[in-house]
Amino acid sequence: MNEKTFTDKLLLLIVLVLFLNGCSNYKDQQAAPQETLPESIIKVMSSAYPDATDATFQAIEKDKLYEVYYKLNGNPFYAALNTKKILSVYRMHGGLPDSLKQSLPVRSVSGGEVDTFKESEPRVVNPKVFFARYIWNSRDYLLTWVEHVPVNDFSKYAVQLEPYFKFAYIIGKDDLSALPARAGSFLEREKLRFATARISVNEKNEKEYKVNALTASSTSYDFTFDASGNLINTIYRAEAFYYNIDEYPEKIQNFVKSSPAFASMKILEGYKFSDPIGTGYGMTLQGTNENCQLVFDQGGNFVSMTYNTTILR
Repeated sequence: MNEKTFTDKLLLLIVLVLFLNGCSNYKDQQAAPQETLPESIIKVMSSAYPDATDATFQAIEKDKLYEVYYKLNGNPFYAALNTKKILSVYRMHGGLPDSLKQSLPVRSVSGGEVDTFKESEPRVVNPKVFFARYIWNSRDYLLTWVEHVPVNDFSKYAVQLEPYFKFAYIIGKDDLSALPARAGSFLEREKLRFATARISVNEKNEKEYKVNALTASSTSYDFTFDASGNLINTIYRAEAFYYNIDEYPEKIQNFVKSSPAFASMKILEGYKFSDPIGTGYGMTLQGTNENCQLVFDQGGNFVSMTYNTTILR
């Protein structure tokens, strides 16, 4: 298929609702309004996937950032792209295979519901990376499996839960301007050298920025900022450290102690971070073959959880 034919096809296939027969993951997908796509977006897509069909685009940031559902060789795919390149690609699957059903979190965060199963592309032999939405305690998490080479007939899965997002992509030093102004000003004020960041986009098309930056002595720190550049979490210049749950404000104590998932875990490290652009609390908890990080805001309200474990099957 030549580029002109592909371009014409993409423009004709911008519709209001995308429906793919037999694939329930797509039933509620909303397509972009009927409008002309930027030529740069069309060029990026046609260069990367000249044989794609049934392509339906949706603007996340008009004329800048788009998502697209399409087919390759009859298989459904989902990608995010900007005017320069494809940022992230997933192959969409149907039901969860038995091999992964058997490696769902079986410890403190068991009992959740799984939906929207997909696989990271390009596919590699090892490790393979799979994703699904995991609904637990009435919150949506992204469940990630990283499959490692089987050992003694057992497959090893590194399993992670984190707040749900549709897609994520990495930026480097050349894309520092992609950070919110407040986040960039924070790094400049603290004289931190930006290294890299992961930008994730949720279903409301809101962005979250996980930034890694270095001090003058090359000590590495991680920072999480919301779409407005407010600081959500960091251990950088912590105002206080905690090693016992009773040292935290009462609201946080009650949250942890009343949780069947977290009450029996031990605090490895806890802290309070404080800055004009964001103040809150963090803690890392450890159980048997599992650990998690909890983040709370200044008022002690639960903000997010990241959970990790390893499972042999």
